[in-house]
Amino acid sequence: MKRNLVLAFLLIGIIAKAQIKHIDPNEVNNISFACNFFDKNTQYVPVPAAAISDAASEKWMAEMVNKITNVVGLKNRFRLLSLKKYNNCSAVCFNNNIGQERFIQFDRDFLEAFQKKTNNKWFVVGVLAHELGHHFNGHSLDGIGSRPDKEIEADEFAGFILQKLGASFEESKGIFSFLNETDGPPTHPVRYKRYAAVGKGWDRAAGNSIWVSLALENDADKKEIAYQKLLAARKEFDPAKKLSLIDEALKKVPAYAEAISEKGLIYLNQKQYQQAENYCVEALLLEPYIGLLRLNLAKVCYAQKQYDTAMQFVNDAIFINPIFPDAYHLRAELQLDNRRYQQAVSDCNVALLMKPANNYIRAEILGTKGMALDQLQEKAAAQECFKEAKKLNPLSLRLLKYQKTK
Repeated sequence: MKRNLVLAFLLIGIIAKAQIKHIDPNEVNNISFACNFFDKNTQYVPVPAAAISDAASEKWMAEMVNKITNVVGLKNRFRLLSLKKYNNCSAVCFNNNIGQERFIQFDRDFLEAFQKKTNNKWFVVGVLAHELGHHFNGHSLDGIGSRPDKEIEADEFAGFILQKLGASFEESKGIFSFLNETDGPPTHPVRYKRYAAVGKGWDRAAGNSIWVSLALENDADKKEIAYQKLLAARKEFDPAKKLSLIDEALKKVPAYAEAISEKGLIYLNQKQYQQAENYCVEALLLEPYIGLLRLNLAKVCYAQKQYDTAMQFVNDAIFINPIFPDAYHLRAELQLDNRRYQQAVSDCNVALLMKPANNYIRAEILGTKGMALDQLQEKAAAQECFKEAKKLNPLSLRLLKYQKTK
């Protein structure tokens, strides 16, 4: 009976992992952040999506962006990308060589379909204002993605903009009328909270007495407490204390994907691989576009010698967040294990250029680079890497073990 339960548990894990789609670089953009919507007035009259051709869609969207940026007195520095069959409207940051560019990525046909569903001429403007709210509030800079507190702030911004452009209170809330009472993933609040947030922004723009939604404030407080618990857990070395802090975070926000994934890493360090995988998979199903969560699952696969699967997840992580030295280092380790030594050196060089967060990580990368160079018979260069790695972390067990075998 016990054996059957174990087999069933393993099968559930395999099925769950299979639900996670890998990223095809030929089909999607180089995304470092993505927040999807699905998840006296100017008296502006919005042009409906149905009246716009595909060729004119970016111009149509640009005019709406200008209207919104004029309301808040800022310049329009956003780029637009119209995509067929994208089935969303998103605030996206693309990394380039000098920083990040802020985009609004959208599918006109998709917006048209939902505009008809809501029967609301303000729907597209509201969606766009919501996504611009993510950019204006700095949500798109942390590379993490959707969270309930971010969505609430963007909804308030949308309500503010809609009032200023001439939408009524009911028209503004109506951009969420397509949701039922319980719709939405854990990363997005339920409908009544989104109504409340839009209304709060609308009232603020109208100069009405600002009412405070206790439910919204409590959610924000819980999220902040959970976040601080997670930060504390990441700094803690004792596994029991670390696990306790993670559990406290999850009591506040049960669907906190980063905390769930961090819990998986605790079990990974204890070599309880199936539990580690289950938690990391659960987190990634909640938040598919957070690079860190894909990296964590890659680490679990790597520890179980599932090298091809680990490589897929680490490539996903790099694609989502190109400035990610830890991910490049794990890929270098995979290259090293597969005797692709030159590729391992290349990935280590990229990781080092990204200025890793601390000396421990830098030492590990230098160690991996040295091992790859050693296998390429570049002994002098390898020794330089080992020497520098030892300065940064004299107690690197991995490096000491490698050198003992030589």
